[in-house]
Amino acid sequence: MNAVEDEARLIIEACQGSMTAFEALVVSYEPRIRRMLYGLTQDVQLAQDLCQETFLAAYRALPRMNGEELHFGSWLYRIALNQMRSEWRRRKHVTVVPFSSPAGGEEPGEDLLTSEEPFEDRVATRELVRRVLAQLPAASAICLLLDAEGFTYNEIAEIQQDSLSAVRSRLSRARQAFQRIYDGLDQEGR
Repeated sequence: MNAVEDEARLIIEACQGSMTAFEALVVSYEPRIRRMLYGLTQDVQLAQDLCQETFLAAYRALPRMNGEELHFGSWLYRIALNQMRSEWRRRKHVTVVPFSSPAGGEEPGEDLLTSEEPFEDRVATRELVRRVLAQLPAASAICLLLDAEGFTYNEIAEIQQDSLSAVRSRLSRARQAFQRIYDGLDQEGR
């Protein structure tokens, strides 16, 4: 059985109430969800709390889902974003900050220690990216972060519950705005 078939089986079993199957899905998705949430909040504890709330909400909703039709990854990211939005509403502020750690990095900031680029340059680049993302509208920053995580346009549209054309347009505008702001801030720094 390949990984896709194995995940599909786990999803069906989790929807039927298998705690073991759900735990296997958590092990698979938790680092990615936590990394995305950290990238949006820049708060390790908040990202961990939101990640736990995401899996709790997913576990509660699974019995009502049809495992054969469920796009689990997209559904889970949508729950995570909804948890984050709820938290932002509770706190009455929205701050979007840097890209998450690269794929494979288990902890935020791990890439600062393993890259071959000089440490000072990596820190400066990360800070510049954080400042640029903070200036973008939240929906644009979220699209960029999901794109950086490797999601397709269709998956981003599903996660954000938006149309494919809206996501394409938002990503295009977000990339242009990101580049414009990045270039401006980079010029200021020289």
